[in-house]
Amino acid sequence: MPDNQPPRLPAKPILAPFALFLLASLLMYAALFPLLSWTVFSEDDSHLMRVAIDYAWWQHFFMPEIYRELSAANYTPIPLVIYKTLVSSFGFSTHAFLIFMLVAISLVSALAAVLTELMTRNRMASWAVMLLIFSSMSMHTLITRFYTMHYLIGGIFALATLVVIFRRDVKDCSPWLPSLLLLLALVSKEVYLVLAPLVVLIALYRRNIRLVVGAGLALLVYLALRTWMLGMSVDIGGESSYFAGFWGISSEAWISFIAWYMKTRMFILAALVLALFMNFWRTLLLLPLALIFAAPGLAVSHGIVEHTLHGDRIFFAVDCALALVAIISLSQSAFFQRVARPLPLLAAFALFLAVYVFNNASYRTQLEQTADFRITQFLLDNLADLEGATLFVPMNFIQGDLMRVNDALEQPRFLITQNCVAALGAAEGELFMFNGAGEAITRAELTANCVPASVNPVVDIAPRYNNGLLQWQLQFPEGFSGGVLFVDRAFAVPIPAFSQQLVKPAPGERYQLFANNGVNWWFSEIAPMDIITD
Repeated sequence: MPDNQPPRLPAKPILAPFALFLLASLLMYAALFPLLSWTVFSEDDSHLMRVAIDYAWWQHFFMPEIYRELSAANYTPIPLVIYKTLVSSFGFSTHAFLIFMLVAISLVSALAAVLTELMTRNRMASWAVMLLIFSSMSMHTLITRFYTMHYLIGGIFALATLVVIFRRDVKDCSPWLPSLLLLLALVSKEVYLVLAPLVVLIALYRRNIRLVVGAGLALLVYLALRTWMLGMSVDIGGESSYFAGFWGISSEAWISFIAWYMKTRMFILAALVLALFMNFWRTLLLLPLALIFAAPGLAVSHGIVEHTLHGDRIFFAVDCALALVAIISLSQSAFFQRVARPLPLLAAFALFLAVYVFNNASYRTQLEQTADFRITQFLLDNLADLEGATLFVPMNFIQGDLMRVNDALEQPRFLITQNCVAALGAAEGELFMFNGAGEAITRAELTANCVPASVNPVVDIAPRYNNGLLQWQLQFPEGFSGGVLFVDRAFAVPIPAFSQQLVKPAPGERYQLFANNGVNWWFSEIAPMDIITD
């Protein structure tokens, strides 16, 4: 080495503290397992399982026609690998999925602790940041909604990127590993797009041009992959177009969102306010770096308008970033040195756990009253006894893809349907029926509310998938309403006219038109959907 060059600084050891932090995180989040072990599959879980298990491991990454069966708006193939692994290994075990989610959030926690120690040289600050992330009152919904795993996986790769960069002097950091980790974060979830400019800013500040180039290449590779897999945006109903619905959010929705965010992140926000008082300039310097992670959440209106359904995951990255900023800034204060002791931190953990117990009890009570939960729970509890059975489910049931996953796993087959006329053709003892609340009903009740009718709708556009747009245009006689049943996934869309960019139907996807005016029901013949991909 020439004499005029400074020696290369050795990398700071991180394996030992990471192992310690990971063990502590696993123990901390394991305390939630008894509280959350009642959970079942929900929302998009069955669809993700079906797409994952139908194809080879690598096809979701590079074959657009296959990946578009999952999403038409976001390129996030990595979770499919997790779903395929868990379903192939454990079948319909919700405990396997829950354990994975607890391990994933533990990895996020441990990596955040390592990053904090690298930035502060303060072990107590690392414990504090783990607790502050744990304090989010949306954590129980984030963990039990398995389809949110891509936010956690992306968070793991994003934090690992920063840990690798800061484990030695930034200007000495090799670009290859952080650039690869950055790419994996982007492929996990697009919310981490803001990490790329953050890495570039850090690299420019420390004059590491190689890292600037590496981060730029990772971003370009991701954008090229995304464009190849999803194409250019067509008409996606405004929801997935960045900031398309932002300006239309009402003041009432904003007030509700702000109140919800302040309530569910009160400990993080309190720590941040305290940091502003204790170390104003350092907090002010770091705060914008955290707040940029909120930009993707503001880019889609449902994160604001329907925050109780989507806010737990959409704002997960900014929650973690704010916790890091608060603790990194506080760690230099005399107040933190006095308060950040083992007993106060254990007391904080006990407080946060008590909050979890209360919030989870309320959340569980609400969820267990939904039709989707009750029917899915029945399915999971009785899989071994459902061979040859028919399950009649209401229009609001959304886990019908469990039927196709079960077939793919070569398990005893059963049929799920919303067609009451067809369901009543099942033999006695082989028909299980549920009403709109998910409660079991008798054959007599179903018969009384399912009188076959004769309807001749005008079909202007038969259900089809037309170059990214799922479309149909139907006209029903006066007094009747209706829509389309996707019979292979037992999914009902009770809308007569539809045209949006949604997921691509599976090959051979079949549909059935339906109409009703109360107790009178009409169902068309089953037909294959026309799939146009010119």
